[in-house]
Amino acid sequence: MDSSMTLHGQAQALLAGLASQCSKGFGSMSASVYDTAWLSMVHKTGEWLFPECFDFILEQQLPSGAWEPYATPLDGILNTAAALLTLKKHLKKLDPEQHDDHRQRDWLLRSHGAEAALKAMLHDWDVDSTDQVGFEILVVSLLTLLQKEGGVSIDFPGLDALRAVRDAKLAKLPPSTLYQMPSTLYHALEAFIGHIDFDRVRPWRDADGSMMASPASTAAYLMNSSTWDDEAEAYLRRVLDRQTFGGADRRSVPCAWPTTIFETSWVVTTLVSAGVVIGEAEASTLGNLLRGALLAQKGLLGFAPGTLPDVDDTAKGLESLHYLSQGDNVSVDGLVRKFEANEHFMTYPGERNPSFSANCNVLILFLVRDDRAQHVALIVKAVRFLTRSVFGGHVNEKWHLSELYWVVLLARAFQLLLQHREVALAVSDLDPALREEIPMVSLSIMMHILRAQQANGSWDGGCEITSYAILALSSLEKLPWVRQLDTGRIFAAMALGKSFLHTNRSEWTKGRHVWIEKVTYASSVLSEAYCLAAALVPLPSTIQPQQEGNSRAAASADTRLLLGMRKAGNLIARTPLFSNTDRWALRVAEMQACFAMQALQRQPVDVFPRTTRSKDKYLFIIPLALTASALEPQRSGEVSLSVLYEMMTLSVLNFHADEYMESIVEGSFAGNLNTIRDIVRQLFTEIQQPNGSKETDGTASNEHHREDTEPTLTDIKAVISRFVRRILHHPAVLSSPASLQKRLAFELQTFLLAHITQAEDNHRLRSQWGQDVLNEDSNEIWSGATASSASAPSPNSPAARLRYREPGRTFYHWVRSTSADHTSCPFSFVFFNCLVHAASLSSSSTKKNNYDEEEKTALKMSARTAYLAEDACRHLASLCRMYNDAGSAVRDDDERALNSLNFPEFFLRSTSDCGRSRCHHRRRRAHGESAAQTMTEELLWIAEYERRGLETAMELLEDEIGTGCEWVRALRLFVGVTDLYGQIYVLQDVGMRTR
Repeated sequence: MDSSMTLHGQAQALLAGLASQCSKGFGSMSASVYDTAWLSMVHKTGEWLFPECFDFILEQQLPSGAWEPYATPLDGILNTAAALLTLKKHLKKLDPEQHDDHRQRDWLLRSHGAEAALKAMLHDWDVDSTDQVGFEILVVSLLTLLQKEGGVSIDFPGLDALRAVRDAKLAKLPPSTLYQMPSTLYHALEAFIGHIDFDRVRPWRDADGSMMASPASTAAYLMNSSTWDDEAEAYLRRVLDRQTFGGADRRSVPCAWPTTIFETSWVVTTLVSAGVVIGEAEASTLGNLLRGALLAQKGLLGFAPGTLPDVDDTAKGLESLHYLSQGDNVSVDGLVRKFEANEHFMTYPGERNPSFSANCNVLILFLVRDDRAQHVALIVKAVRFLTRSVFGGHVNEKWHLSELYWVVLLARAFQLLLQHREVALAVSDLDPALREEIPMVSLSIMMHILRAQQANGSWDGGCEITSYAILALSSLEKLPWVRQLDTGRIFAAMALGKSFLHTNRSEWTKGRHVWIEKVTYASSVLSEAYCLAAALVPLPSTIQPQQEGNSRAAASADTRLLLGMRKAGNLIARTPLFSNTDRWALRVAEMQACFAMQALQRQPVDVFPRTTRSKDKYLFIIPLALTASALEPQRSGEVSLSVLYEMMTLSVLNFHADEYMESIVEGSFAGNLNTIRDIVRQLFTEIQQPNGSKETDGTASNEHHREDTEPTLTDIKAVISRFVRRILHHPAVLSSPASLQKRLAFELQTFLLAHITQAEDNHRLRSQWGQDVLNEDSNEIWSGATASSASAPSPNSPAARLRYREPGRTFYHWVRSTSADHTSCPFSFVFFNCLVHAASLSSSSTKKNNYDEEEKTALKMSARTAYLAEDACRHLASLCRMYNDAGSAVRDDDERALNSLNFPEFFLRSTSDCGRSRCHHRRRRAHGESAAQTMTEELLWIAEYERRGLETAMELLEDEIGTGCEWVRALRLFVGVTDLYGQIYVLQDVGMRTR
């Protein structure tokens, strides 16, 4: 590349190069050892047909005996297995009598090394984490061929499971279906050696002689057909004689060739979206290519002319025609008829899992077309699928290793959607939840991009991936809610990334192995196109333009909510957990929390009848505590937005439960609490019976308590029943292992019973008023004073603190039992685990049996880890109870509700003549601290003691399970959020007054 060439000049040169090769077909995929090995196995009339391919294979062997694992362990396994197979075949062809043949010794040594390397790779292979298309069939087929033709027998953990999955897939694909019509299986016929009649697949061979443009598949077909196919041979020779890009070895072949439609469409759409104007001659040539292929295949396109159509290439090709001014009168009806599914668009008919990026490309196509308003229902389908996939944390991208690839496509789709206001409004009218989910998703991926940037300005150290990030930020910056933020951070990140690109301009054509085929591949053409686009896309203005009417305001965050959330953010910033947090990141969390709050308001948690008229201060705290904690660098990306939102809903529900139990149950049934206790126990017995009643889905009906009527026991039972069913019948709970469901039911019952015990304690405390009161003004204990004593403080004075006489247990026992259970932390902890478990099921690409799922995701419950997990939760609950009580002491004194500070231990005075405790008390008195302040300090000291226990339990748990475990990282988030709630209470009481 000429370094003096302008960026636009380089872009035009790239387009001209593609246009010049359109007529003969081209492709820039990197060489594949796997496919080249298959060509090296083809022989004709007793001679190897492509000996140069075998030479290439020999030269590529690594000192370890393996062949290169380009980007994934599977790459190394497939490359090594195929190379070992051709070695074995070549050894069999040698004359065993020629003992002086140096090739025999060399190849034997090579095969022994390859076999040892393959065994090691298979033994270390994590099958569950692999999701490359068709890997189960390819691996098992290669191992079978190695055993049959080379005497290589390999066993490894997971082989039986892999064979079972492969056999199940083959059972669904009887040979008769393979012979009836072309399908994606024709791209990998080498996996069906020994299972199909290769003579019967010949009618479905492509016009260019290939089997769906796959060198490996075509070679396998040629080797196993009873009649030689000259056209297939000619195809393979054309692949070897192709014009190579990026210095590829002419003795090797790629995973697919040609890829003319694919590369043309991707380059055109990428460059045009960055502002490149395509020359008239190139536009005509490239447009004619796409239009001709489209007409030949009745409105559909594959990755090369004549190959099996797919939705990805069809969408990109149609989008390209739109930019090339040849899209007039080109309908999308063929795409919709062929690829529309119930909830998304299929890449190919009959696929197992949908492709995320393919659905992005379909959505972009609809949005760039002039007739977009006619396709609103289809746009909603695509937007819903994409947004919910990210929101739920189960993005499944089949064609690219880097998540920044699908991010750049999704960001552009969001930009285009919001750019067309009428369509955006129509979409949100059809699915109102998208009004909040799209902003929350976009802000989340924006922060993920910014956090991932390296000090040198790159992402992942390479130009191609860095280009994806820059292009994604360019689209995200245009979203109305992002423009409500200070976009200087985005400007700086993009500028630094562009600087990295310019410094490394000579690397633009050196693609990375990030694109997925049977093995991963790199593309010099695609890498150069993305780098050019990122270098050309303009930096955002740091001065935002004036909003045009209501077009932006309709999608922006509500300014009133944003102001309230900013106040909550300022409070959170004062906590120890967030005192050093990046304030800009906190602003982003506030924005995200605003949309979460809008969703909570649009779908209120309607289980308990509301009784208080006080302002719900916690409604700002709850969503922000979760979004801020999730955006922390140590915790980001550990749980999905869906899990965060469900925890917001649960937290609101818990506040309502506290309010109801304290105001209605305690207020109206203080003398009949044993009956309420019996109702709770009876409810759980009924619900856990096999035919337990399910008359309600956990939402309130017309049973709301009216202030002019007294609630009955029937009312109480109905309300508590709604609450219990809302929790236990949640879809995430029902999809969890039975052991987790039972544990949740136990903890939830314990939570409700703790509320009743707390109500009894509150009633007993109020009956003791006037017997033992702390006078804040005199730092004295009022023992035996009556409420009417002239010297006793008023019962309504916040200065009066009552000592709880004869509590029946120590403060230690209470704060570790009733008080901790009353916080809702223990049952919320189990519910959170159900959410994480359900999310892991949704995102898992390889489903195991139920026992294995429970073993893997239900806290990895050995006795040791189960104990540590529960111990951490109990420490956390006690810690937060004490923080809560420190912050709500005045309100609790006012309402005469039992607080930690009412326990006799906090009214003790040190009588020791020595020790830090008495000296500490003296220093406090000397500095004018009141007795109440001293008591609070004592409480917070004990709370910090509980923190030490929490941290010890977490450290030991991480040692047992591993810090890389998703569940451990999710647990860290739960701990952080719960801890944050407590720290907020210390600064400001955000609870509700119920009396």
